[in-house]
Amino acid sequence: MIKILHLADLHLGRPFRMLGQRGSEQRRALLAALERAVALGISERVNLVLIAGDLFDSPKPSDSTVQFVTAQLRLLDDAGIRIAIAAGNHDMGRDEYVAAMTQLRDAAPAAIFFGSSVESRVFPDLDLTLTGRSALAEGTGSPLSGWPRGRTTRFAIGLAHGSVFRPGVVENPHAIHPHEIRDLALDYLALGDWHSAAEILPPPTAAWYPGSPEWLAFDQGPGHALLIEIPEPGGARVTEHRVGRRRYERREINAADLDDLMLRRVIEDAADPELIFEVALSGLVPLQRTINTEMLERELGERFFRLRVLNRTHLWLEDSSLENLSDQTVLGRFVRLMRERIAASAPDERPVLEEALQVGAALLSGREVLA
Repeated sequence: MIKILHLADLHLGRPFRMLGQRGSEQRRALLAALERAVALGISERVNLVLIAGDLFDSPKPSDSTVQFVTAQLRLLDDAGIRIAIAAGNHDMGRDEYVAAMTQLRDAAPAAIFFGSSVESRVFPDLDLTLTGRSALAEGTGSPLSGWPRGRTTRFAIGLAHGSVFRPGVVENPHAIHPHEIRDLALDYLALGDWHSAAEILPPPTAAWYPGSPEWLAFDQGPGHALLIEIPEPGGARVTEHRVGRRRYERREINAADLDDLMLRRVIEDAADPELIFEVALSGLVPLQRTINTEMLERELGERFFRLRVLNRTHLWLEDSSLENLSDQTVLGRFVRLMRERIAASAPDERPVLEEALQVGAALLSGREVLA
């Protein structure tokens, strides 16, 4: 049985400028998430801890951050747990190795630090081969190019930092393609680069991103570390372990359906001091209604770790505004035809047609109307 703890994208030292005064608090939360992940690895008696890039947010981390990391690596080393680290695009240091490698190696002399060339290490006592590579410069090809095929040990795993091809999302020439992962026939590929946990391929060629252990940005799920157990070749079992405290939630709210008091209550009901809450207000609202997002954030913000209210509403155009549109424009002709249709419609159809008129006018004016 091989047991692995897989981490990636910790981004220690990230400035968090969007959090203002709370940025330093979140930087400490990143360190605490690493501490919890290390404690998990020790308690689970893993054989190997893999860090798949972006341990640091920059190639020049602060001395205090490096000292914290060295203390955590020393705990793993003292517990007899092997460590392997690849550099990501954020923390690529000298000679294309992870930043602060000298200090980290002093803390854990047996740790493996992968560079931009493909390397393989064999652990005879585990009957295991580990192949790895750090992030490559953009445009230089897939991080998996040139990896050895076949195996000389019972178990084979990999460690790499890079993004997997996704149609319409990640289509650059240096993306990792799923067929490359299958062709390597590894028992497990530990990936880094995505900030939310994701399974890329199931066994027998299992490949995962663990995501960041703690929240980093608006669009990210809860922070995880992955515990992988491989009882036999091709049989990797992956368990997600929550190690981050903060969580992110985005909610779309149609402001046209709620008055100001009800809107406030909806936000208040979600209050949680560990929640990063993003509210996107949509819908068509009358000219006389003013939604003060800054006031909502100021008055309710202390109930959350971070509250962000985005006003994506659009004004409901009054009849006088509609009448002044020229018939020589597409918008003006649309409005005239719709008003003629509304006038000829049955009373129960008019509310739907009037809303369609407003939505159509907004879209033809180049505005985005959220449902």
